[in-house]
Amino acid sequence: MELHHKLRRDPSWHPNACNICGQLGHQAVNCTNGTINWRQIYGDEAFTIKPPVFWSEMADKQKKKEVDVKELARRAREYARMQCQAQGIDYDEMIRGAQVFQHAPEQKPQLPVTSQQNGGSAGGAVKKEAPEGDLPEGWAVARDAQQRVYYWHKKTQKVQWDKPTKDTPVS
Repeated sequence: MELHHKLRRDPSWHPNACNICGQLGHQAVNCTNGTINWRQIYGDEAFTIKPPVFWSEMADKQKKKEVDVKELARRAREYARMQCQAQGIDYDEMIRGAQVFQHAPEQKPQLPVTSQQNGGSAGGAVKKEAPEGDLPEGWAVARDAQQRVYYWHKKTQKVQWDKPTKDTPVS
């Protein structure tokens, strides 16, 4: 119990009694003897039991909250066109430039890899292909942070750079 409740109540009252009048059977919220009118502060709605909410009603409410994306996009284009017009910018030219920029392919830089970095495989080049087929039972293909292909055994967690064969020992 909080200190301000302890200071206001009589120590002889039951701990579950009302903090205002000390009677068992109700709490301070519903006390008619108190000086605070909780119903006036919070309203009758705060003290009434709410009816049950069914799943079908929730689905209808959710559907009403959904945003019409096409309408929103149309309104956004209309707003952008008005802003461009106000600032003297050609809207159609701006859109064409944005579409060209949006569809430009991303180019990732190719880093040189030494044979030591590639796990000692011949040539020192990054393995690009990931031959998932023709692997012995229990083996899988993965790539490291530099996109190099390596192989690992699912059960033993053994990892190796070279493609396993049916004769590869699993320990």
